[in-house]
Amino acid sequence: SLVFKGWGHVKPNKISYNSVITAWARSRDKDSAHQAESLLRKMYDFYNLELENSINDDNNDNASDIARNLKPDSRSWNAVINAVARSRNTNCGDRAKFLLDEMGRLYQEGDGDLLPDALTFGAIINAYANSFEEGASDKAAQLLMHMESLYQMGFENAKPTTFVYNACMNAFAKDPLISINATTGGDITMNRAEKAEQILTSMEKRYEEEKDYRVMPDCISYSTVINAYANSNTEESGIHADAILRRMINRYLLGDTKCRPNAVAFTVAIKAHSAAINAALLAEGTSATKDDDVQRKRTEASARRCEDLLQQLCLMCQNQGNDRTLKPTSVTFESVIQALTLANDVEGVERVKLLRDDGGMIINNTRRK
Repeated sequence: SLVFKGWGHVKPNKISYNSVITAWARSRDKDSAHQAESLLRKMYDFYNLELENSINDDNNDNASDIARNLKPDSRSWNAVINAVARSRNTNCGDRAKFLLDEMGRLYQEGDGDLLPDALTFGAIINAYANSFEEGASDKAAQLLMHMESLYQMGFENAKPTTFVYNACMNAFAKDPLISINATTGGDITMNRAEKAEQILTSMEKRYEEEKDYRVMPDCISYSTVINAYANSNTEESGIHADAILRRMINRYLLGDTKCRPNAVAFTVAIKAHSAAINAALLAEGTSATKDDDVQRKRTEASARRCEDLLQQLCLMCQNQGNDRTLKPTSVTFESVIQALTLANDVEGVERVKLLRDDGGMIINNTRRK
C-alpha cells in the first residue's frame, strides 16, 4: 500500500517476499501454509505487472531489473512447498506434490531458477508418512524414485539424503496396509515392511559404494524398519526385527557411531516380538491345523526374547553411566509385561515389574537365568 501512495523507495523485492514466506513456513499458525502460498501468488502478480510496465517504460533496462527482482525463485517455491507439506492439513502431501509438479512445469518451460532440493522432496515424503492414508507409502516411494532419476540426470541438489530415505521408510512403517501383501498377476510380492527393508539395504549399498555421509544409514534408519516389522503384525515380525537390530549393532561395533543403539531401537524390537505373539495366538484361534505345542513354544520363546532385550538394554544403560538414550521407558516395560502375560509367564511378569520398580537396575534377583 505504501508503494501505491508514492513510496517507491520501499517497494518490496524478492528478498523481502522470501523472508516473509520463510517466516510463515516456520510458523505454527494453522493458516501458515495458505498465507505462504498466497504470498507466492502475489509475487507473480507483481512480477507480471512490473514486466508489463517494463515493456512500456522508456527506461526499459531499469524496469526489467525491477521485474527480475520480484520474480519468485527456488527459495520461494521450496519454502512454500515445505510450509504446505508440514501443515498437517488434510491432503497436505498431495497439495505439496501439486506445487512441486507446478514448479517442475515452470522449469521445463524455461525458468532455470526453479530447482527443488532434497529437503523439499523430503518434506513431501514426510507429509505422506504422517498422513496415515492407505497407499501413501507408494506415493512416497514414487517421489524417492523421481529424486533418484533427477540425480542420475545430473541434478546434484536432488540427491536423496538420509533424511529422505528415513522419511520414505517411515511412510511404509505407518501405512495402514502394512500387513497386507501386494499381489501382481496372482503372485504375492513384498509387504510394506519388506519394502522398507529394501530401501534400507539400498542405503547401505549406496553408502558402501560412494562413502557419502549424506546417505549414511543411522539409528533412525534401522529403528524405522524395525518399527515397520512391529506394525506388520506377522508371526515373523520378531525374527525380522532381530535381524535388523543385529545389522545395526554390527555397524556400530565396526565404528559407525551414527548407528549407536538406543532405547527406541530396543523398544520397537520388543514390540515386534509382542506383535509376533499376538499374530501367533490369532492364527491359533482361527486354524484347526495348528500344532498347539509348537505354537506354545514359539510364543514362550518370543516372550523370553522380549525379556532378554529388556535386560540387555538395562545393562547397556548401567554400563554407560545411566545414559538417558539407553534408559527403558514405561512403554518398554509395559510391552515386555504384555508379551509375558500373553505367554502365561507369571514369574517373568513379576521379574519385569521388580526390575521396573528398581529403576531398571539389574541385580541378582531380577536377572533371568
